[in-house]
Amino acid sequence: MSKEEALRRIKDAAETGETVLDLNFHDLTVLPPELFQLKNLTALLLGYNQLSSLPPEIVQLTNLKAILLHNNHLTTLPPEIVQLTKLKRLHLHYNPLVSPPYELAEQGIEAVREYFAEAEGGTKEVAEVKVILVGEGASGKTSLTRCLKGEPFDKHEPTTHGIRIEELTLAGASRSIRCKLWDFGGQEIMQATHQFFLSRRSLYVLVLDGRRDERPEHWLRYIETFGGRSPVLVVLNKYDTNPSFDLNQRFLKEKYPFIVDFYRTSCPRNYGIEELRQAMNEVLDNLPMTKNQWPMSWLRAKERLEQMQEPHISCEQFEDTCLKAGVKGEISRSVLLDFLHDLGIFIHFTEFELEYNHVLAPKWVTGAVYKIINAESLAVSKGLLKLDDLKQILQWQQGDDYRYERRDHNYIIKLMKKFELCYELAGEEVLIPQLLGEAAPSFTFAEEGALRFELRYEDFFPPSIMPRFIVKRHKEIKDNLRWRRGVVLENPMLDATAVVQEDKEARRIQITVTGKDSKLFLALICLTFRELHADFEGLKVSERLPLPDNLTVSVDYESLLNNLEQGVERFVPEGTKKAYSVKDLLKGVHIESAGDQEKVLAMAKANSKDRKLRWLAKKLNRYLDGQPELFGIKLNYQNVIEDVLNRIEK
Repeated sequence: MSKEEALRRIKDAAETGETVLDLNFHDLTVLPPELFQLKNLTALLLGYNQLSSLPPEIVQLTNLKAILLHNNHLTTLPPEIVQLTKLKRLHLHYNPLVSPPYELAEQGIEAVREYFAEAEGGTKEVAEVKVILVGEGASGKTSLTRCLKGEPFDKHEPTTHGIRIEELTLAGASRSIRCKLWDFGGQEIMQATHQFFLSRRSLYVLVLDGRRDERPEHWLRYIETFGGRSPVLVVLNKYDTNPSFDLNQRFLKEKYPFIVDFYRTSCPRNYGIEELRQAMNEVLDNLPMTKNQWPMSWLRAKERLEQMQEPHISCEQFEDTCLKAGVKGEISRSVLLDFLHDLGIFIHFTEFELEYNHVLAPKWVTGAVYKIINAESLAVSKGLLKLDDLKQILQWQQGDDYRYERRDHNYIIKLMKKFELCYELAGEEVLIPQLLGEAAPSFTFAEEGALRFELRYEDFFPPSIMPRFIVKRHKEIKDNLRWRRGVVLENPMLDATAVVQEDKEARRIQITVTGKDSKLFLALICLTFRELHADFEGLKVSERLPLPDNLTVSVDYESLLNNLEQGVERFVPEGTKKAYSVKDLLKGVHIESAGDQEKVLAMAKANSKDRKLRWLAKKLNRYLDGQPELFGIKLNYQNVIEDVLNRIEK
């Protein structure tokens, strides 16, 4: 709609005394002065315009209860907005805000009021960012990091097992930007742990070196999943040894619009390093995340936290430090905490209930986890860790950044359990599924008449899916039948046995269930996978039913449900010439009994009791919202969520 139409609507509202004015989609770059004469307005809708600022005159609309400003170009808000005492709803999603920072402003007017109260003592730009280097092992990430810092190339550079964290200052034309370079080891066994240290407010550098097993799209989906809208620089490294290496750059940029550009480098020759450094500088200089205006109280708290010598602190210590620095608002402390995590200054996990919820030193965590995962004794024992062995595994060695005291061991194992990297066994032992043997053990399984289901991952198969599934359902493992790519389960409350195994190359997980209660067990297993999938933003997974008489062909489960709703009785699946009954195919997995449906829901609820309640409610909403029914259950988890929330309130 035109600006003239906006003026007409404002004029009409003045004449009729309207209380709600809809100016969405009017291409407004500024607000017309006539708007501020509408004293009766209680709601003002200004979404999807071209506004770059909100004038202080907005305070003249003293009766406003709601302002919707989503999808504009706002970088700042006027402090006067807090004078609108009746304002209850302030929507600011998808604006490049830096004052107040977007992460705070999107939480609404109360958060904005907190910010401007904190900002009365002044603000300062925080030009800092986390730069994350990812790619296959031995692709040259560590050497590239050294070259970016101006250090000489070392042809004997050891392979990174875990994460290295370095600092780099980029000197721009008008300001310097402080970068924390996180160099992630590329080995698959490490990738399952990386997701806990990746963040969205970052710059990603994908390093490729042209080997035949290079997987550029795997890493781009990896970044897209955990990095959100973060920009990516793709580096074609080792130009000196493989000058012909290239990618379909146009195709990749169209498919992954967060790619900034492609750069060729050679660390031994120092080729392309300065161009890459300049590109990093230009990208970061234009990112709102490096222009956020922090109240001076936030900066004082940050400085005090960075000066602490302890590797980890409690929630109470964090809050006490913030309060002494002048950060009084609860929302402000929460946003500051997220910022410090995203900047790589320290790590915290809001969904984890641990004694030390905030870890100051990321290397303290990663160093311990990777020492354990890479321990020779665990390779021999196929992932079986005796807790008493931690004394030897975590023993300080020359070059280590931290010492791990005996009192730290239990905390580290608790943290690994929360990461779903391991689970507890009897006799002071834990098992790390990532380190299990590749070969499946011998076992018998009555497959005749079994239910079969398949999860097919379209373009990205997270390496942590199967290990985390084993951890989640470890209490049901039958006779210790577990291996790196699969597990045999037997539910003590159901007459059912299941074999769940992944086919890494085909990017799929196959589920086979037998027994009287096979439908119920299949539903529980699939709910667990849906919960896991919710941690991977944009993950494309097709739930499929193999044909009973042709297991090489499967049909999409959601498509079957759509056919049923549209009255399609029979259809010919792709890859066959035979027509199948929609109802017959669904009959194998559909749960029709109301009692069985309630049983599945109750069991799913019971399996989640060990989770932090508010986080559980959020997760249930997240992974069930908008999903189709599951085997006849409409997935109405609202009762479960309401029950959880009621328990929270109590």
